[in-house]
Amino acid sequence: MNLADILLTSFAKRQNLQQGNTCLAPTATAYRLCNGKADGLDGVVVDKYGTHCQIQFFNQKLLEYEPELVQILKNTLSPEFIAVKYRFIDHSRIKTAFGNNPKTVVEENGCKFSVDLLDTLNPGLFLDMRDARLLFGKMCGGKRVLNLFAYTCSFSVYAKINGALKTVNVDISKKNLNKGKENFALNGLHPLPGEFFCGSSEEYVDWAIKKGKKFGAIALDPPSFAKNGKKTFSVAKDFESLAIKAASLLEANSVLLLATNYSEWSKENLRKIATGAGCKILKSGTQGKDFPCAGQSKESSMVWLVAII
Repeated sequence: MNLADILLTSFAKRQNLQQGNTCLAPTATAYRLCNGKADGLDGVVVDKYGTHCQIQFFNQKLLEYEPELVQILKNTLSPEFIAVKYRFIDHSRIKTAFGNNPKTVVEENGCKFSVDLLDTLNPGLFLDMRDARLLFGKMCGGKRVLNLFAYTCSFSVYAKINGALKTVNVDISKKNLNKGKENFALNGLHPLPGEFFCGSSEEYVDWAIKKGKKFGAIALDPPSFAKNGKKTFSVAKDFESLAIKAASLLEANSVLLLATNYSEWSKENLRKIATGAGCKILKSGTQGKDFPCAGQSKESSMVWLVAII
């Protein structure tokens, strides 16, 4: 395997992303450089986060190429930091391959986000949701927004920058919400009372229904599985009922975004759920242009749609 040729070809495909010649703004500094099988390296993905790089191995057999891969990144991109993540074992792990500071700030469509490549397997910003964030954010002007499974609140940053009146960010992790507050601060956004709620998204929706709360836009992008004490949220068994409940919180002419990285589902699953909730599909999509052949491998399976009610 000529690893250098494979990677340099893969990197060259993304040159237009660096130059801002697609839907990405010229300031988009975070994107996928190599998308595994689609770029000729099945089981390995490489992501760029500004001055930092991340390598993820999904195939243990390719570990012999790790030193060469790290060196190629150092030679071609001169990164300040390189993290390596192993995703093929039950207890996935992370290590530093180069550099000292895993933290950086990236920009995307005029929004800034904090990233920490050693914090968890997910460094703080899901690159494959870029197009969905942009579309959703542009539709949130003048609306109250509910961001369920908010993670680090990227949907809300987009919404607020595009003129949302208020965003309610719900996540079971206080740590994630604190990162969301950091992202608000990076963008000069000042939280309003009640914009960060630490707790279960399902419990919040039930509470909001009882209180008669209404929203102009809702983002529902849960992980495939999420634990809350003894309870476990599963996309396969819980997504549909939660989506229908959430849709009942929408005012007329409101926006609903549904998304999942559950590999067993396609856009059609989301379409059926949105239609069942009384919504009209506005647009659907998958990962961005830096994710060729999206949906054809374990590491590339995100789908989303935006609907109106």
